[in-house]
Amino acid sequence: MTAPSVAVLVAAYEAAPYVGQAVRSALAQDYAGDVHVVVVDDGSTDGTGDVVAGIAEDFPGRVTLVRQENRGSVGAVNRCAEQDAALRADFLAILDADDAWPANKLTAQIALLASRPEVGLVYGDMRVIDGAGQVVQESWLADARPPSGRSFSTFLRENLVTGSSIVVRGGLRDVLFPIPDDMAWADWWLAVRASQFAEIAYLPIPRTLYRFHGTNMSLGAQGAARLRELRRGLRLQRWFLRRVDAAAVPVEELERAWDAFARVAAEALSVAGTPFVELVCVSDEDRAEAASLVASARELLSSDQLHEALAVATRAAAADPPSDDARGALLEVRAQLGPDAVGPQPLRGARPLVACVAADDLLRDPALLRGLADTLGDLEDVTLAVDAVEFDASEAAARISALADEQGFADDPRLDLALVVGPLDELGAARLRAGLTVRVGTRRPIDGTPWFAPDDLAGARAVLLAARG
Repeated sequence: MTAPSVAVLVAAYEAAPYVGQAVRSALAQDYAGDVHVVVVDDGSTDGTGDVVAGIAEDFPGRVTLVRQENRGSVGAVNRCAEQDAALRADFLAILDADDAWPANKLTAQIALLASRPEVGLVYGDMRVIDGAGQVVQESWLADARPPSGRSFSTFLRENLVTGSSIVVRGGLRDVLFPIPDDMAWADWWLAVRASQFAEIAYLPIPRTLYRFHGTNMSLGAQGAARLRELRRGLRLQRWFLRRVDAAAVPVEELERAWDAFARVAAEALSVAGTPFVELVCVSDEDRAEAASLVASARELLSSDQLHEALAVATRAAAADPPSDDARGALLEVRAQLGPDAVGPQPLRGARPLVACVAADDLLRDPALLRGLADTLGDLEDVTLAVDAVEFDASEAAARISALADEQGFADDPRLDLALVVGPLDELGAARLRAGLTVRVGTRRPIDGTPWFAPDDLAGARAVLLAARG
């Protein structure tokens, strides 16, 4: 049987010193099938196109050269994918114009794809070299635990799929291309998008030669350049989050996908050094869409359609990330997801009904613990949660444990005592609020939870009994 054909997509800009090695390394593969190299010279002024043209004369019929005005790396990759050789190929491979391949790269990767039809994209490690070709770092991903499988949130979290190592099935061409113009990186887009339709596999060897020469787009960026790259990452993540569908993305994946976006946003704010910086562009249309989605999410939540509500709330928060209402709706949904949800679980292991008392109230009035035990101790489905989130965790544990011992409750089966310590982030605080049935203390809560003063423990008991249904 004829070996599958491969089209190698090379976006080249001002790469005259390196593009020759890149193209020749693709043509020199020991792969048995047809390998055709498609190069788009993206408006170079240094003779990049002339270097490629010379190679094309040496390898007639195996190199396509397209010259265009500068459209950026992603625009050049899209133009590569439009060429006849790319449209006919069984597989598409990405090769940056300043990188190079070892001779056995395609053979190893196509063999994996041939043996595993569920895999749609395979990528690998890279050996970092300098401008002169000397090895700077033997392995880029050796300590990174490169991801594989079909996890949307994993590949959305960060860009670990190195561009020049990527090979994708031609059958995914229509969902992978064209890459949206506002994406900054072809490789990150291809990884996340491919994970929505197929599995992704990783091969540690052979390693692509990745050239670090000081003008790479993102490697090693710091300061303002790092902030720019983080903003670009947020733009990519946001594109996907605005389109998530409950039917396609499990609950855990939805949660982790949003958390990935939040982590990049937090890093961007840290790099910026101020919270008063625009991280994403939000239009009036985006705000209107977010408001409509928030209403839909809350309606779904009220009818206990949690998975669909989570997807809609995620789209709302992605449409308008600065909106307190949009992010608040997402928190409301996530707070109702139960003990197996992603993130902090301040009431993990608690019984179905939870009475909460502030730690400082107990420490100020130790008799309050005895009163709670006498009033609630016969309710086997109730946990007494001690809210110590404002305390140092170890100090709170020591002081509340000592108090329980003094009161004789350390081994008292009547009282299921849980200590809630902090610090809690927004999600943890939301889940704590959502999990409480009643509060007891000297301060009225502002979250609307039923509340009773320490001298009205009978009222707290009545609420718990009513909550049993």
